[in-house]
Amino acid sequence: MNKTQVMDPVKEYSQWLVEQSSTRARNGWTEISLPLLDESDDYLSFYMRVRDGQTEFSDDGWTLADLSMRGVSMTGARGDRMETILRRFGASADGGVVTLKTGGSRPDALNRFVQALMHVRSLSETSSSRVATYFAEDVANALESSGVFFTRDIIIRGASTYEHSFDFLFQRNADHPTRYCDAPNQFNKTAVRDIMFAWQDTVLSPERRGSQLIVIGDDREHALNKDARTAFENLGVQVLPYSSILDGRGLGLVS
Repeated sequence: MNKTQVMDPVKEYSQWLVEQSSTRARNGWTEISLPLLDESDDYLSFYMRVRDGQTEFSDDGWTLADLSMRGVSMTGARGDRMETILRRFGASADGGVVTLKTGGSRPDALNRFVQALMHVRSLSETSSSRVATYFAEDVANALESSGVFFTRDIIIRGASTYEHSFDFLFQRNADHPTRYCDAPNQFNKTAVRDIMFAWQDTVLSPERRGSQLIVIGDDREHALNKDARTAFENLGVQVLPYSSILDGRGLGLVS
């Protein structure tokens, strides 16, 4: 009877990793390339050297420079997150260069350094263009954390019979009429045009007269566009910066 050969996936992966990886000497360092792809489909590359009994790993500043080019600056909450990631793996960042030094196991240190680089690189998901995609979700999370009740993704038929979508609906209460709310990805002229067309068509319906519109703008990266804010307010729309939801200043208008 032929015995079925059992594949060892760890050994198979190890062999593949060796075959796909490369090293080369470079200015006193060893450049290491591993088959871990970044957003440009390039292999992960970094440097290692042994000096005075210690092994040092460095990315030569590439990780943070690449994030910066993608619109991700390591300031505020992002910077705090980066520091937490680096500490977790025993790495650090000095002058924009991610490093890790050890006098212990070199393979373990290399593994930790690779994980640190990959986790920090994942912060590219917080770039301005991508954060905008998630803005309404972030607003919903902030409102839920503050105990505000709302209904998500409302579809309303306007006076024209066109259907319009609003991100949130806040029910009428003793202090407020029914309030519709949008949290646009980009707070600009286009947002004013699109939202106001939907709103003016919606509020023309007799059953929704007296309702109000709130627009929540994303001011995490920079102040709200003044022209867009003025346009909304001139049209009777209440504008709330996202920061006013987080610190409670704007909660009275939506709770």
